[in-house]
Amino acid sequence: MKTYAIVAAEPQETPPKGQEQQQAPCSWESLLLLGGIFVVFYFLLIRPQQKRRKQEEQRKKEMLDNLARNDHVMTIGGIHGVVTNVGEEEISIRIDDKSDARMRINRDAISKVIGEEDEEEGGGQESQS
Repeated sequence: MKTYAIVAAEPQETPPKGQEQQQAPCSWESLLLLGGIFVVFYFLLIRPQQKRRKQEEQRKKEMLDNLARNDHVMTIGGIHGVVTNVGEEEISIRIDDKSDARMRINRDAISKVIGEEDEEEGGGQESQS
């Protein structure tokens, strides 16, 4: 207890008013560590995501280039239809067989082409129930 009182009673050294303590400059080790963390993040997170996005864009471009009449499609709004006319910027789809209702949409509005395998899976699941 006396030791504590002696230590507490000692005056704290303060620098003169004109001199302030200088902070140590950023060391190379901390910069190297920060750079290493960035490299790890790049190779584990950013680069794979860019590859997936590029593959998805390529897949969608191929899908839109191969679009033809009588393809069953779904729009980004969830509308299902059958392609009746393919233009450079617009596509016409038939959305109702009974009333022969048609809709003109932009090419980019096609979300996916519903193939025969998708229709068979849907039909096969209903018959199994």
